Amino acid sequence: MSKSLCGSINLFVAESSPITGQLLAEAIAKHPGLDVLGFSSNPAEVMHILHASHVDVLLVSARMEEEPYRGIALLRQLRSERPGLKAIVLLDSSRQREVVEAFRAGACGVFCRSTEIKMLRKCIAAVHRGQVWANSEELGFVLWALTAVQPLQFDSKRLLSLSTREKDVVRCIVEGLTNSEIAKTLAISQHTVKNYVFKIFDKLGVSNRVELVFQVLSTPATLGFAPLREKNHMSSSQGQQHYSPASYLSRSC
Repeated sequence: MSKSLCGSINLFVAESSPITGQLLAEAIAKHPGLDVLGFSSNPAEVMHILHASHVDVLLVSARMEEEPYRGIALLRQLRSERPGLKAIVLLDSSRQREVVEAFRAGACGVFCRSTEIKMLRKCIAAVHRGQVWANSEELGFVLWALTAVQPLQFDSKRLLSLSTREKDVVRCIVEGLTNSEIAKTLAISQHTVKNYVFKIFDKLGVSNRVELVFQVLSTPATLGFAPLREKNHMSSSQGQQHYSPASYLSRSC
């Protein structure tokens, strides 16, 4: 177990082996604002520690105990017991199956080991703020999965309970707008936007933007979805003009 450092984000590392866990924990601990509570390559120990400690963000390797999806299975189990757990799945490579299974298990982000380690700190901070971390290719895998499987089980009648303004906020979220952009589009304050988002989550029974947009894209007719803005808009994450319902994944709740 690594020693805790002073910081605001409590992390735990569930790695594929003790040595990689220690190396990753030591690398992360060098960054101010990140408090590494420890590391383990034993799923049972990870379960125990997460039940006994306050962990803000879990970094979990998709591969554990020499099984390619053992870490994802562990995350699925943890999320069933702790629905609010924020987790990032560490991938050996960004292959379609691994990415899709990671998000299905409840991941808030995926991070490929071929990515520069300095980006991991940004990934952790983003997930801790309620954002979802994935690149454009990984988002494409998720959207493909949405069209390739049966719609998610969801009570579409819940959408009817939304007020007109709440539906406007949902449309903005699906378009990928940040809270600041939503506030400007609807001529309301960012604080009011946050209040709307929390109320929408509560009414629809979702816990984050990923679940919200998945559900809306599964039942668009029920919401009467139609973009509030022109299809071409600037995406701050990619620096190109395009319309992409997936761009919400990199935005803040």
